[in-house]
Amino acid sequence: MSEENAKTDKLALIEVSVNDDNQQGFIKLEKQEEGNTVFTKEELLDALTKNQIKHGLIDSAIEKLAKRPIFNIRIKVAEATAPIDGKDGVVTLLVKKDADYKPEYSEDETVDYKNLEYFQMAKKGQILCEITKETAGIEGKDIYGQPIPAYKGRKPQVPAGKNTSLNEDESKLIADCDGIIKFVNTINIDEMMHVRSNIDFSTGNINFPGDVTIDGDVSSGFSVNAGGNLIIKGVVEDAKIESGGNLVIAKGIYGGSAGDVIVGKDLRCNYIENAILHVEGDITVDYIIDGKITCHGNINLSGSKELVIGGEIKLRGELVARDIGNDREYPTIIRILGEKALDQAELDRLAEKKAAAQQQLEENKAKEDQINGLLLDQEKKDILNRNHKSAGMEQIASLKKQIDRQFMVIKKDLEEIDNAIAYVNNKGTMNYFGSVSVKRKLYQGTRIYFGDMPFSFEFDSLEHCKIYWDQDDIVNGMM
Repeated sequence: MSEENAKTDKLALIEVSVNDDNQQGFIKLEKQEEGNTVFTKEELLDALTKNQIKHGLIDSAIEKLAKRPIFNIRIKVAEATAPIDGKDGVVTLLVKKDADYKPEYSEDETVDYKNLEYFQMAKKGQILCEITKETAGIEGKDIYGQPIPAYKGRKPQVPAGKNTSLNEDESKLIADCDGIIKFVNTINIDEMMHVRSNIDFSTGNINFPGDVTIDGDVSSGFSVNAGGNLIIKGVVEDAKIESGGNLVIAKGIYGGSAGDVIVGKDLRCNYIENAILHVEGDITVDYIIDGKITCHGNINLSGSKELVIGGEIKLRGELVARDIGNDREYPTIIRILGEKALDQAELDRLAEKKAAAQQQLEENKAKEDQINGLLLDQEKKDILNRNHKSAGMEQIASLKKQIDRQFMVIKKDLEEIDNAIAYVNNKGTMNYFGSVSVKRKLYQGTRIYFGDMPFSFEFDSLEHCKIYWDQDDIVNGMM
């Protein structure tokens, strides 16, 4: 047998196989029928080359097989280089989302009114978040030397918003100005007007579309209108205040004949005396004396006094105080505002029916305008032809009568729908979700109403009570 034939026979005894994903290569050796079967490293490598396996060869495994062959068992001799997937980009926040940011409370769970960290503030140049960019990944190779692609990391979702920008290497998000941080999905810095004095004749009235901070008082007779949040580090005295967002007053509000306060969200201050307020959100205050207040949220008395004396308070939510009224039975009125429970499904059905009827009315009006035009044209033709009453004129007049009748029917339908809507609205029952909670004493002289229904009590005062509405009646419960 020639040397070449012998080599071919030896190669036939070397079975090369791969797994399904071309990630691993194997050799299985068979014995010759006669004699001692040995293989050289070169012969094993030739078998692999013949099968086009050229990457990831495990040299130590091949050498062991050449020195001490193992028969009829698949031995791994090649392994692919696995790809290294890229890492996703990461944003490390250095500020809190609005939902996570809360004002600080003191150790005894009361509000520190002198602490104005109610809003999350930013300084120009402040780092808002740090950004780790995604990586591309490193491709691998299968045992045939073909590339195995790596997954690229996902780009980080950078919460860049108004008045923010990335630095040169885009590794940091920076505040472009001083202001208040508003962070829901993106970080926005609302520019802030900063008045470092009292509001008086030296400044005049303030009207600013964004956030405003005032380091001093708002003097009597002056006004401040802020489209956003408003911080006043002094006192408000007989002045007009309007805030589209939250209002924080370090000291308090002393009203008068010309002053009133309108707040679009929450109010937080030390005291309210003889003042008129309309607050869409919650009120947190230490004490209220002779206030005329409408509040669509809750009123929480928190501080050293926690009392309400005099005035009239209207609210939709819960009022919590230590004391309401005083032992001299000073008149104090609290009205819980109700919400009417309506048959919304029926109102929606009637609204759809009304919209359809109004559409018909518009279409009918368009037809009427068209008929009036035809009448005018026919009248001109009849005058030219000296025809007193032509057939065309009679036909158009008949159409006009039909449209007029339809018009009257639709108007009647609309009137009936409006009456039905009014009936459903009047039929609705009132619900009162608010309540009055007193930690210590509710004094005589205090009048509490749920709508027009008064709450009355016979004793000189009530203690540790909660007055609320349940099943169409006022309930006096215990705290």
